[in-house]
Parts: sequence; C-alpha cells; structure tokens
Amino acid sequence: MDLVIVKRALGVVSLGLGLAAVAAPRPFARFVGLTSDEETVAAFGAREIAAGAGLLSPVRPGPWLWLRVGGDAMDLITLAKATGRENPRRGAAMAAAAVVGAIVAVDILLAAHAALNRHEDEAAAQ
Repeated sequence: MDLVIVKRALGVVSLGLGLAAVAAPRPFARFVGLTSDEETVAAFGAREIAAGAGLLSPVRPGPWLWLRVGGDAMDLITLAKATGRENPRRGAAMAAAAVVGAIVAVDILLAAHAALNRHEDEAAAQ
C-alpha cells in the first residue's frame, strides 16, 4: 500500500468535506439528515479541515489517520441520534451513517496499517 497516495487522497476528501460543512453548515446538515445546530456541524467541518491539512502536510500520516477515526466516531454518534423516527430526514441520516460506517472501517484499517508498518508511515512523511 502506498501511504503517500492514501494520505493525499484522504487529505483532499477531508478538506472538501470540511470546507462544505464550515461554509454552509445548515445545507450540509440538512443534506445528511442532521437536526444538529449549525455550530456543531461547523465544528465537525473544522475538525475535517484539520485532518485534511495534517494529511497533506509533510509529516507521518499515522496520527492524522487516528484523528480521522476519532472524528468518524463522533460523526457516527451524531448521526445515530438523527436516525430516530421523529426526524423527517431519517432516511438521509441512515444513509449518511452507513457511508460513515464504511469510512470508519477503512480509516481503522489504514491507521492500523500505518501503526504496524512504522517504516512505511515514516517514509510517507513527504
């Protein structure tokens, strides 16, 4: 696995998601079926921007991949709260939770790979 390519791709995706959430928190929240306040969505976006910037910087990707795992967990908790029957956008929240669940699995595998392959993690610091 080429961690340089992985970290750059995830960095760009994180930046894109983060910028969308920070620039337009209300439409972003509505799109994914959240009923959370705008400040929460914007804060989650800021976290994504930080993770993206870290992954695009010339440092080891391992710690930034673990940051994504932690952020994914926060996202899942928030989305789980939005899947209640009282949410008119429940279907969107459930779809978003499914997507985030898949992302969690990938992020855990990548972070574990970086942790178990320290030499490759250090080599990816470009």
